[in-house]
Amino acid sequence: MRLSENVTTIFAVGESGARVTVQTIVDRVSVKSFGILLVIFSIPSAMPLPAPGYSTPFGIILVILGLQLFNRRDFPWLPKRILEKEVNVGERPRLIKTMVFFLRIIEFFIRPRLGFVFENAITFRLLALIVLICGTSMIIPVPLTNTAPAFGVFLIGLGMLEEDGLLSIAGVLASLAGVALTLTVLSALIYFGWEGIDIVREFLKGLF
Repeated sequence: MRLSENVTTIFAVGESGARVTVQTIVDRVSVKSFGILLVIFSIPSAMPLPAPGYSTPFGIILVILGLQLFNRRDFPWLPKRILEKEVNVGERPRLIKTMVFFLRIIEFFIRPRLGFVFENAITFRLLALIVLICGTSMIIPVPLTNTAPAFGVFLIGLGMLEEDGLLSIAGVLASLAGVALTLTVLSALIYFGWEGIDIVREFLKGLF
């Protein structure tokens, strides 16, 4: 089953009126659970038009998963309190459709390659460390500190899921750019207050 179909299946429960909890998601993922969990908990913030309200709680989950990846745990573990939390993504059909469309576009470019990225302990722990740092950035309740790091984690998770080392390397580059942006925003916030965020935003508009 392709990831876009897997996401549709996971959140189909919510569309039928049942509660979708973090436990529901964990129970319905495939055996490649770490990769798909990284994707699912990063994609709402990673999309071109991110869904608000998910970055902080999902960032906490990604930090926990990143720590476990770093320790080379075989299967993910999450505290019961987090597993019982409801995820309201399934109550928003338009968001689900956008997520699936976003995944289908990226799936077109995925294929197994550069498998050594996941087999080497050093490179694997580097990926885990990046996930941990990006998850921490997502937790920060400040604009511009969520989307880019979440996109980096999304690519890393998708690469792990499909054994595409090149995609995970792209995720590392996107993550580094996201972390650099987060540090810039936080520095501007310290020096200029909340006006600093507008300064950074205008600077980015000038670049793109």
